[in-house]
Amino acid sequence: MSAAASPSTTSVAKAFELLEYLAGAEKPLSLQDVVEGVHLSKPTACRLLRVLQDLGYVSRPTGSRNYLVGPRTARLAASDPHAALKTLAAPLLKMLHKKFNEATNLATLSGQRVLYLEILETSQALRFTLTEGGSDPYHHTALGRAMAARLPESQWQQLLSETTIKPLTSHTVKTHRDLHARILKARRLGYAEEIEESVDGVACLATNLAALGFPAAAISIAVPVQRLTPKRKAAIIRALKSLSQS
Repeated sequence: MSAAASPSTTSVAKAFELLEYLAGAEKPLSLQDVVEGVHLSKPTACRLLRVLQDLGYVSRPTGSRNYLVGPRTARLAASDPHAALKTLAAPLLKMLHKKFNEATNLATLSGQRVLYLEILETSQALRFTLTEGGSDPYHHTALGRAMAARLPESQWQQLLSETTIKPLTSHTVKTHRDLHARILKARRLGYAEEIEESVDGVACLATNLAALGFPAAAISIAVPVQRLTPKRKAAIIRALKSLSQS
């Protein structure tokens, strides 16, 4: 991960981010909503919306100045909606898996849940198995916290306010105040963690893929706590943070 993204690559990433933001909205959005939600300048937002509208991927209801996804997005939805993300993330997952030989996971945020898209299992005897296509409540996962940390503040505050906390282990976060603090910590540090909050004996470290154009996606490494020595944890954190700083 070395060279900085070219202007064209950045524009493509922003266009996809804009489409994902529109697709996740429950109503048509104003230009100002898009500017604030995707962190674009108004001229850039206008330009991208105009191009996407000309291509049919964005539309405007009759008599409205607001935007929503257009009919041509159905072509993309007919195939795997996460195909582009999976393609981009595949070499990152393989690199991390080869380096640490621990369960390496790709996920996206779907409402209040983390949806697992790709999973590379460890070959070691002691392991914890997830299922591709499965999901978990976001609040007790490192993946969910990593993604929540990169949402616009108004969105993650709303996500937090709508969260029903159901402890799975004695270590699971128990209050909204504690969850709020852990999301803020993930935002500050550039990675999120959970230690035995989902499953006793298993820890997970994760980072968001916003730097690669997918703010609603994250990669994690799950490790049995007995293998998570301070030295190994520090190495995993360095590797994950290198992805978020690409």
